[in-house]
Amino acid sequence: MITVFGATGTTGAPLVDTLFSKGATVRAVTSDPAKIDGLKAKGCEAVTASFTDPAALEQACAGSEKIYLVTPAHLNMRQWKANAIAAAKAAGVQHVVLATGLGASPKAGLTFGKWHSETQELLKESGLEWTFIQPTYFMQNLLWQAENITRQGVYYDDLGGPVSWIDARDIADVAAEALTGSGHAGMVYGLTGAEALTGEEIAAVLSDVTGQSITAAPLSADDSKAAMMASGMQDEVAAAMVELASIAPKGYLASVETTVGDVLGRPARRLRDFVADNRDAFVG
Repeated sequence: MITVFGATGTTGAPLVDTLFSKGATVRAVTSDPAKIDGLKAKGCEAVTASFTDPAALEQACAGSEKIYLVTPAHLNMRQWKANAIAAAKAAGVQHVVLATGLGASPKAGLTFGKWHSETQELLKESGLEWTFIQPTYFMQNLLWQAENITRQGVYYDDLGGPVSWIDARDIADVAAEALTGSGHAGMVYGLTGAEALTGEEIAAVLSDVTGQSITAAPLSADDSKAAMMASGMQDEVAAAMVELASIAPKGYLASVETTVGDVLGRPARRLRDFVADNRDAFVG
């Protein structure tokens, strides 16, 4: 049995599908009771559990050999992960595949890197086997801009530099391999796409695939933070997101890792592939 937390999320949903394709037995966990029926329709066991409820977390882990642990970006995410790790240990879980972020380490200088590193160190100290999945920006985040891309013909670039975006489906596939294959315990998998793209290059891909004229327009740090907070993000988390974006113009988010290909034996998906697969979302 493999327990997947965040089973309806950006990486958790495709992970459930990939695990099924590998013949795994899956318990899908969500915090939203309204999503249980949809998970059950996939053929897996589905349960609700809040990251603030240790008993529910332990029950979600009961009988599982491995878990995939991811939480939303939230001020309390370190405590939420700590609760889940404690529950996994109490339930007899052997191996935790933990989703954090690229660059997370005890030497990290950025807020998110420090927060993720705290959880990574906690998991190491737990005595459980571990694998760290450390992705960069998700291509799926572009779907948040689908409306302004289709209606205004504008992609608002809040990064201002090249970024090696990754498709969340590749993250899920690497996580699935770590959960079902051998030799992944103690590994740190930094995950990027196959290319680093600027805002202008993203707009060019969108234009080419959709057949529409899409331009890139800069989005200031203040406007970016305001938009994130308007969507419900906490001030401290939005500030951490802006801090992360601020290193893009210096090229610090442009490194391309070969991990997807090394683990899966196939290339990482390119942005053009993602846009083509989601073309209807970007066509007005």
